[in-house]
Amino acid sequence: MSDKGAMFVSMEGIGIDGQLLKLNWHLVAAQNHGPYIPCGASIALAKKLARGDKLPYGAMPCMGLLTVEDYLSALKDFDICELPA
Repeated sequence: MSDKGAMFVSMEGIGIDGQLLKLNWHLVAAQNHGPYIPCGASIALAKKLARGDKLPYGAMPCMGLLTVEDYLSALKDFDICELPA
């Protein structure tokens, strides 16, 4: 058993220039903080609402509601860090 967890995201497709594009993003957690990784988006959205930020409403894709910085800021109190991919 380990106290470490991680999330690895890989995307592949065609970029706006028509060329193949591959993106990778890695998070690593220690001290059993891995289960908080999926909660980051909910925490970030709740903080935006608590600040009174205006968010769109209704059914829609969630694209563009959060930045990577919003997400990572929501996890700053946990032992979770972004790694170079």
